[in-house]
Amino acid sequence: MLMHAVVWAFCLPLLPVCWLQLKLTQRRLPKIKAPMVPVAWGDNASALGAGRRVLGLGDQVIVPKDGADSGQGIMVYCGESLMRQSDDVNWQVAKQPGATASDALATCRGIDDLNVDLVLISIGVNDVSALTSLMRWQASIFDLISLIRQKGRAKIVFLGLPPMARFEPLPQPLRAVCGIRARLLDAVLKRSVSGLSFAAHLDFEAGAPAGTLTDDGYHLTAQVQKALGERAASLGLRLLRV
Repeated sequence: MLMHAVVWAFCLPLLPVCWLQLKLTQRRLPKIKAPMVPVAWGDNASALGAGRRVLGLGDQVIVPKDGADSGQGIMVYCGESLMRQSDDVNWQVAKQPGATASDALATCRGIDDLNVDLVLISIGVNDVSALTSLMRWQASIFDLISLIRQKGRAKIVFLGLPPMARFEPLPQPLRAVCGIRARLLDAVLKRSVSGLSFAAHLDFEAGAPAGTLTDDGYHLTAQVQKALGERAASLGLRLLRV
């Protein structure tokens, strides 16, 4: 992490150029629907049964962009994998396109029913774009963990930040700078959950297949979503058995 921090210091003069590149890139991205907050579990209790309840929380990485070839989303692949490996499983999603860690925390505060077994969280990509400070990033992670555990006894799986240096559609130097920043934030995230028996960090590079990660610079391919969803399910089951 120290090495990446030193490299990041050399990236600071490039930030104005990267900001312009980011704005141009975001203008080309497809518009994503408004925030999605799960209905109360009781509203569809007849379909839910008595199985495990899993909540997906976070940014646009949790669910895909619109499109026939965009995949089903990490949360759906995770839920389907859990159903194959365990008993009846029910899942819902609370996502906010463009959400930072602070936004995810605010969304979590607004969910009344957090009596779930597992929470799958995806945050960080937008914190890279927003240049969220490392201290604020870590504070938001701790606050999010504390809030979830105060509202219930859910186990928590954090998706690690993707290696944005491999987001080939992003122009240089934006891609390299985002890659360095993502590694810094991911190191803080991993360190923040280490030692917690009820939480785990899913290393993105260890869980994703080799090759193309994204077609547009921000949204993961269906192949990557599926691989990460299945890894998240295995990691979640391991936590649930503790």
